[in-house]
Amino acid sequence: MKVSRIISVSILALALIAVLMALRAPSATLVPVSAQDIESFDEKILSLEQAHPQGATGTVHITETELTSKLQQGLDEIPPNGGTVVLKAASVHLEGDGFVGIFTLDASGKDLYLTLTGTLGVLDGRLQIEPSTAKLGNLPIPAMAFRHILQRQFDSPETGERLRLPDFIKDVHIENGELLVEGQ
Repeated sequence: MKVSRIISVSILALALIAVLMALRAPSATLVPVSAQDIESFDEKILSLEQAHPQGATGTVHITETELTSKLQQGLDEIPPNGGTVVLKAASVHLEGDGFVGIFTLDASGKDLYLTLTGTLGVLDGRLQIEPSTAKLGNLPIPAMAFRHILQRQFDSPETGERLRLPDFIKDVHIENGELLVEGQ
């Protein structure tokens, strides 16, 4: 009887620790957003679009503040779908050749933070996000489970269309802490 009680209490304690870890906010600072950074992002992409008909190519360098500001603008424009979990904010740090994304989720009035690391690329005209690690709060999510969930989301027609790049963009990748967008 004592062994089963110890096991039950241990399982309850582990579950409580996991919940507390999942509810913790990340220690990383969030990237600030601004209207000027949205405008700068738009101008850089417009320069690639305008160069395309003349056959000119080029590469624009986008900073993490420009990327985060534009991403947040996109999130702000998506109407709520009435679900119990809503993505309400995103912040992206560009580090080396990869990114650290911190996504704030509203889960029935409680903020949860999903931290995702990975790389970006392009495949068949669509932006590809290759995750390497994920955490909910401070609770690590097994890579296999997270990749499966993310792949299912990316395979949806709606997400596939959102990830489709305009014809004038050839490549997107991160290099030396900057997002490089290459025109064609």
